[in-house]
Amino acid sequence: QAQVMDLLAELQAEYHMGLILITHDLGVVADVADKIAVMYAGRIVETAPVHELYANPAHPYTKGLLRSIPRLDQKGQDLYAIKGLPPSLLHLPTGCSFNPRCDAATDLCRSDRPLLQPVLDVDGAELEGRRSACHFWKETLHG
Repeated sequence: QAQVMDLLAELQAEYHMGLILITHDLGVVADVADKIAVMYAGRIVETAPVHELYANPAHPYTKGLLRSIPRLDQKGQDLYAIKGLPPSLLHLPTGCSFNPRCDAATDLCRSDRPLLQPVLDVDGAELEGRRSACHFWKETLHG
């Protein structure tokens, strides 16, 4: 894996090209990405510059993905897993597709699908490149 990532970085530098990397492994993208778009059930649920996303996720699915990355300081402990199973793409739940697996889901999440919206700082200014499709992104980001 490291060799493939090194080769991609060399090609990117040599040919001055962008790179779109699709992966389930957020541990891999930390070293190679500038920006991340997290998808769930075929939709983008969060976008952010890589370091901001790792430091402060604004969507519960992103938070769960980050918690599931194995860490050396937790060697021997059980790995975190997001509860439940992903939905069938043929029969998505109403509202937010992540709501059946989300600990923070409310009736609003089960009825209204959240749109991808700007994430704001504590003063109400848009954080560049940050978007979240969660009704409760503020609580996720700051909670």
